[in-house]
Amino acid sequence: MNKGLIYVFTGDGKGKTSAAIGVGVRAALSGMKVAMVCWYKSPDWKVSEFTLPKQLKRFQVFPMGVGFRITNYESRITNKRGKDVKTASLTGGGRVVDTSSEDEHREAARVALKKAKDLVGRVDVLILDEVNNAIKDRLIDLSDVVDLITQRGKTHLVLTGRGAEIKIVSMADLVTEMRKVKHPFDLGKKAIRGLDY
Repeated sequence: MNKGLIYVFTGDGKGKTSAAIGVGVRAALSGMKVAMVCWYKSPDWKVSEFTLPKQLKRFQVFPMGVGFRITNYESRITNKRGKDVKTASLTGGGRVVDTSSEDEHREAARVALKKAKDLVGRVDVLILDEVNNAIKDRLIDLSDVVDLITQRGKTHLVLTGRGAEIKIVSMADLVTEMRKVKHPFDLGKKAIRGLDY
């Protein structure tokens, strides 16, 4: 049996998820079944890729996250419902908000990993969006992702996120590191729907 290939898109530059979606769209257009499991993106977000299943029957998207995870926050308050709210400034302006506890982030990551394990063998291409970040943030264990890679069978895996672990890089067939040279955020420009999300 031929094992599925492992693609890794990592680095500090923009384009990791975009590249993975490009691989997924090409695969779906060629008749393959594709699924994308998102570790941080919340189902509540208005992210363009969440509309892919309406456009391409063979492309499923599973946003499993609870939103941004902030560890280096500028302010932390407790809202009226007793939840911690953490905020941080974005380079170039704007703010990001994290309303989830560390336990909620960890549980969402665990559920995303379970979903990914359930999809292996049932789809031809499985995109693990920002899984590298989830490992780096210690929301899931590297060993669990290594097990998933080992048990992939014929399913091709595409892993995205900053800071890919050496073990994952060594297991991969293709590794592309995105490096930022320039970014509109640095000039205070906001993300554009359709281009950035």
